[in-house]
Amino acid sequence: MPRFPVARLRRPLAIGAGILVMGLLLAWLMGAFHHRVPPGAPTRPAAAPTGEPFTVRTVAVPRTETAVGTVRAVAETVVASRILGRIRSLAITRAGQPVQQGELLAELDADDLRAAAEQARAQQRVAETRRDKAKVDFDRSTELVQQGVAAPDRLDTDRAALQAAEAEVERARQAVAAADTALGFASLRAPLSGIVVDKLVQTGDVVQPGQPIAKLYDPTRMQLVAVVREELAGRLQPGQPVDVTLDALGESCAGTISEIVPMAAVQSRSFEVKVTGPCHPGVVSGMFGRLHVPLGTADELQVPVRAVQRIGQLDFVQVLRDGRAERRFVRLGRPRGDAVEVLAGLTAGEVVLLPTAR
Repeated sequence: MPRFPVARLRRPLAIGAGILVMGLLLAWLMGAFHHRVPPGAPTRPAAAPTGEPFTVRTVAVPRTETAVGTVRAVAETVVASRILGRIRSLAITRAGQPVQQGELLAELDADDLRAAAEQARAQQRVAETRRDKAKVDFDRSTELVQQGVAAPDRLDTDRAALQAAEAEVERARQAVAAADTALGFASLRAPLSGIVVDKLVQTGDVVQPGQPIAKLYDPTRMQLVAVVREELAGRLQPGQPVDVTLDALGESCAGTISEIVPMAAVQSRSFEVKVTGPCHPGVVSGMFGRLHVPLGTADELQVPVRAVQRIGQLDFVQVLRDGRAERRFVRLGRPRGDAVEVLAGLTAGEVVLLPTAR
């Protein structure tokens, strides 16, 4: 009788035993050998109520929509040359330099303009001398005509000569004023008190008429220029108070709408809204800001912050129900001072417990 090899039986038995052990292990991990809690039953017995009861209620809070914008100065200007010339001296040394209104910023070579002004004054003196001579001739002719020695035609001729001389004096005065004005263009002064944003030239550069030499702005008068979509722009009007947030400073400030540009951008269908108001120290032109457009009020469910407790990443409150304290997990929204918005987990009228201070 042939014998069946025993080695052939050991391998299937080992595989079957391994599969059985793995199955039992998975069943144990899945809780097959543990007592299961019926659905709806609490995982822990309800605790006795401790703490101050607080009734959950809805609160009317203002609703807003945010429009982004950029901080700009109300008064910005570009200092530019009005004549052709070489920069002889430059008082601007760096960007950020403070300047006062009327302060000399740059001076151009103006020897030719100075000579033209002196020539105009010399011509004025000549015209005044001719006028004085014509006045003497007119006075003499008046006396001779009154005495009957000279003909009346002479008086008319001298009167015309005097009027022409006076007109020539006036023309010479205007020429002097024009020459002085042109000479004044060689001295470039600050049109306002503020801060230098950018220095655009150096000493010795030749500047053309209209060429900028520096940019200035007044840091004491700033505004937020926000882009507001046309549906919201209709809710705003000049003089209306609004809230502004400056992200870089992490602060908010109260502003007032000063201007709504009466023309919408074709691509974005939006309006530019300018907001002025008290500015915090450190506000500079170009900062990012947010304009909060008011949209009325909305009911919001709130609870005190001290009613909320935390386990890991989960927030919960103690709800008073049937005389017992029951743990209820909640989803929170934005903080509101000493309170916090509740998005889910509670309804108005329920009572939560505020832990007593230790």
